[in-house]
Amino acid sequence: MITLTFMETIDIAFVDPVTIADPVAPNPAVGVDFFCVAGTGFNNFTIEFFNPSTTGPDFRLESANATGPIFYNVFFKNDLSPGFGIPVTPNMPIPGNMLQASVCANPGVDDNAKFDIEIPFFEWDLRQGDGPFTGMLQLTVTAE
Repeated sequence: MITLTFMETIDIAFVDPVTIADPVAPNPAVGVDFFCVAGTGFNNFTIEFFNPSTTGPDFRLESANATGPIFYNVFFKNDLSPGFGIPVTPNMPIPGNMLQASVCANPGVDDNAKFDIEIPFFEWDLRQGDGPFTGMLQLTVTAE
């Protein structure tokens, strides 16, 4: 009997900074990032989002002049179709996502997932003078 096995590999690539500029009242401020999740040795993955720069359970952006944070929402989709995906809760895994590729080689071509950032109007309204607002969003992908 001859057996050839491979270690599980996970590749998450092309996650870029999201810049949201000049939202239009009374709409929410919205940004999107398309990225690639790939791997071998497994069929499904779990993805988790969290904000490593805060200790609370919320997604938040900090003001450049320390006037208080702006809170935002995250939505994840395991495809590139239009519209928001499922709402994300910070630090809560999202299991059962089907793996769609074995490698992420070409930015913009191999993208197969996305996340949307939404800052509700009531969060950013009248806060222009407190900006810019910045924060970190970390993604962790785990094989299932």
